[in-house]
Amino acid sequence: MFFRKRMVEIYHDLLMEYICPGDTVVDATAGNGLDTEFLCRLVGPKGCVHAFDIQPEALENTRERLSQAGLLDQACLHLTSHDQMDVYVEGEIAGFCFNLGYLPSGNPAVITHSSTTIPAVKKCLEALKIGGVGCILAYWGHEGGRKEMENVDELLRTLPGKKFEVFRLENHNRANCPPVLYCLCRIR
Repeated sequence: MFFRKRMVEIYHDLLMEYICPGDTVVDATAGNGLDTEFLCRLVGPKGCVHAFDIQPEALENTRERLSQAGLLDQACLHLTSHDQMDVYVEGEIAGFCFNLGYLPSGNPAVITHSSTTIPAVKKCLEALKIGGVGCILAYWGHEGGRKEMENVDELLRTLPGKKFEVFRLENHNRANCPPVLYCLCRIR
């Protein structure tokens, strides 16, 4: 059940149900490496996690976390925008995740933007295999965050229901712009 869990824990539980050893997955916003590490554990030594971030600090944090955990071999870290993922990721993916907003304990002026997030989500959806899953966690309490969340919401709301199932989860009675979690599965 998802009560008393943070949104990240909820989508980790979902990813754990669908991501298998040997899979290829995408962490579209590497940040401090929490999701990248989690995904590396799921795909195992024969899988691959492509992690993207535009901030050298974020990729260094991710690299350090993976190195300490002995998981660096199954990660491909890309210092580029997530909308460039099709240059680096070939074939189908089993899953993806996005954390929209800014790097925790980083510069809050450096944020994700719809101009790159929407193309990146579309590329993930195109590459997602049947039975694959995606999670997008929108932190929207900063300048520009609401518009990005609305654009993601519109994109996901208009996906064909015969091809994708999409769920939106939010804490309805929490103040101060609680994050919104989108979970989706490609069903055909």
